[in-house]
Amino acid sequence: MFAFNKILVPLDGSELAELALRPALKVAQAGQAEVILLRSMIPVYMAMPVVAGEYEWAWPEYAKEQVRTETKEYLEAVRERYAATNLQLRTLAVEGDAASMILDVAAEEDVDLIVMSTHGWSGANKLLLGSVTERILHQANCPVFVVRSADTISRVLLTLDGSPLAETAVVTGLALAQALDARTTLLSINEPITVSNRLGLQQKWQSSQEGQQMQQRSRVEKEQYLRYMAARFEDEVENEIAFEVIEGSPVEKILEFVDLHGIDLIVMSTHGRTGLRRWLYGSVTAKVMRSTKSSMLIIRPLPTA
Repeated sequence: MFAFNKILVPLDGSELAELALRPALKVAQAGQAEVILLRSMIPVYMAMPVVAGEYEWAWPEYAKEQVRTETKEYLEAVRERYAATNLQLRTLAVEGDAASMILDVAAEEDVDLIVMSTHGWSGANKLLLGSVTERILHQANCPVFVVRSADTISRVLLTLDGSPLAETAVVTGLALAQALDARTTLLSINEPITVSNRLGLQQKWQSSQEGQQMQQRSRVEKEQYLRYMAARFEDEVENEIAFEVIEGSPVEKILEFVDLHGIDLIVMSTHGRTGLRRWLYGSVTAKVMRSTKSSMLIIRPLPTA
């Protein structure tokens, strides 16, 4: 089973950001991973006089030193708080905007997992994540664990549609569930079969006998596939892997299943290759993230050469 060797936890000094610490440290304990506690120092520019009557924007050295000191003291206090866990905790204070620094450090340190909290979707129409989280989800070359609650994670949902893309999330998702000592359910949605009419419009086809037979064959195939996937990994995890196929549209049924079964963590993959706007508005993964209150593990496969 895949092991997490290095975990990055971005912090900003808030209690919200620190929600990521508990699950991150639990995952680290399971595999004796190193945890990097990161906080970026954002420059505070002031209008500084250069010649009589003229000013320019600069970050004064005295202000810079104050920010550096406060940042390092904060990170050290967090590290000392968890020193008794005997984990490898390393602090890192860097200068620059948060998203860029998180991405740079994750790449430079060859991080296996980023664990960060988020306030959820915001704005008048609740269409966007926080800007930092948006960039991390879109650009990180490692899985991103978005924590949305302080509750213990005990039930994990891993969605599969039979595609190689979706399967890229299985090993990492099961490894995370194992580290969190959580039960996992593999879920596949048997979507309604549609055909195009003379006008090119999509219509559901279950009303005909042939359509019903095709729908049933599709369900059987998905059940066989999930049974195979569960059996394939059953010897590598301690908790039993359950599986289920349900009828309907993917986003609606995933969210319904999450609410009905008290799912704490949803594991999904996303290609992330078509630009942030399309990712946010077009994919099943993005629509689920926009609507759920559960934590999520997002895996974006690396592009192939």
